[in-house]
Amino acid sequence: MNFARFLPSFSLGYLLLFSASSLAQTLYLIGGSLKTCSSQSTQNCSEKVNFESAAKRQQLFFVHDLTLNAVNEKWPTHNTQHKHRTRKLLKAIKSKTLYSKSALITAIKQQDSYLYKRWSNEEYYFVFDMLEVPVLHEQSRAKGQVLTQFNNEPASTEILNDIVKTLKLQNNAKLLLSTASSRDPYESADFYQGLFSAYDIEATWFALTPALAKAISNNDCDNLDIYRNKLNNVFNRELVYPDLTSRERALCERGIDNLTQEIKNAGGMMFNGGDQSLTKQVMVDTQTGKAFPWLKVIQNRPVLIGTSAGTAVQSGGKNTYGQVPMITNGTSLSALESGAFAKAPPKQNCQQHGGCDALPHDALTYDSRGGLGSFHFGILDTHFSERGRTPRLAVLLAETEQKWGFGVDETTALKVETAVNKFSVLGKQGVVLLEKLSHHSFFYNFYPTGSEFILKQNMDVFSERKVKERVGHSEDLIYDGLIRERLRAFCADDITSLINKEQGIKSKELIFRKLEQTSCELLDHRMKIENLLMEIDLLSRAKVN
Repeated sequence: MNFARFLPSFSLGYLLLFSASSLAQTLYLIGGSLKTCSSQSTQNCSEKVNFESAAKRQQLFFVHDLTLNAVNEKWPTHNTQHKHRTRKLLKAIKSKTLYSKSALITAIKQQDSYLYKRWSNEEYYFVFDMLEVPVLHEQSRAKGQVLTQFNNEPASTEILNDIVKTLKLQNNAKLLLSTASSRDPYESADFYQGLFSAYDIEATWFALTPALAKAISNNDCDNLDIYRNKLNNVFNRELVYPDLTSRERALCERGIDNLTQEIKNAGGMMFNGGDQSLTKQVMVDTQTGKAFPWLKVIQNRPVLIGTSAGTAVQSGGKNTYGQVPMITNGTSLSALESGAFAKAPPKQNCQQHGGCDALPHDALTYDSRGGLGSFHFGILDTHFSERGRTPRLAVLLAETEQKWGFGVDETTALKVETAVNKFSVLGKQGVVLLEKLSHHSFFYNFYPTGSEFILKQNMDVFSERKVKERVGHSEDLIYDGLIRERLRAFCADDITSLINKEQGIKSKELIFRKLEQTSCELLDHRMKIENLLMEIDLLSRAKVN
């Protein structure tokens, strides 16, 4: 079979950047799993580390009479049956000693596993939040300790070192750390505060939470706790993290101008992992669609860093192909079966508790307006090869006008230097670059750590190799998250085509073909792949509201 395609000749370095700022900016887009040694993640330490006696090692929970009263008075849903059954459950597991989280879950399951499985997300979080107590050391809140010098994952340290090196080149090396992507932004604050503690830079947790953004905009700082409940499904944080909620309150009371100035005074800003839809709530009023006054200031920071959701949220802005969307949910298998939906993502566990809004619970959804907009080259995705997300990104490219998709693997960073349009790969694995050729065909490119690349197209007629076709077959590469590993082997052997079938999807094949222009090159024992043709049978159009 012959495959030919004529592509116009031009450099995308000029085409894509017409909407870009003239600001010289460096982006670090981490694919998640930045494995780091800490008092709460000792499995990431290279040796047995003696953490400070004051270091927090785990969350603690206490079931007592005050909790029972709170459940009765503040139950977050209208499900009175769950309310009464929860009160009965908690009475049965009351204890004079503290529970760890795993011990508490075990006790709850042993007492009433039926209820545990049927709590809504809001009910589940309410119960655990209300039972949590502060971990104290000498009457002060114990904080998690991070010791990056003992990381057992060198790739994480490599990424952090490069970030610090770039920050130190700025006029102001101060780094603001946002945990807005977390349901509980206070619980993860210590980790990010400590992430750069071993480095000679000023890095500080910045209390820009969804609750703060809403309260400061409404001049309603007295009701921060209500905004926390409503926007994040988080409860009782002022008891567990009094110092952090006090910082949030103080930032709110100083007003919008002060908040904006604090961001201006920083050389960089980092966004954590979690839920990018939460992160966007500190940038844009989701009810009105209007950007908050400080959004532009964030966009103009010389250094922007994201991990997982903090990377995905950076998609946005406009390029030659139109508005860049932000991916918000979904699996590859669901994307292949149902396509993409320009709608809010379904509620977590909606298949059990409702709220799917007529969507599959694992539907591929996206925000057509994008996120922060610092990365306008194409669509960003994370945890990429490990979770088999190549087809999901391809589907979103096919059903939007965008041409380029960037999938960042775990413990890996895509470094983007906008002044010179340079893309570099740092860390452990690599970055997948998908180029859309048609609705169902793409070029798959894999750039391993140590690679550098630019976006460009060349004038070529693409045709299959003039050799005898040898076809290989695979199963469940998407489900098993093995596309990256199988393509490395495919590149190294003399098979010309690889056909993958998924047991869970009828009549859907993922086909890879080597062309004359396909390049497979070993770089330091890692396979660099360029211009590998990928074909998928896709639905014809996106689903919209």
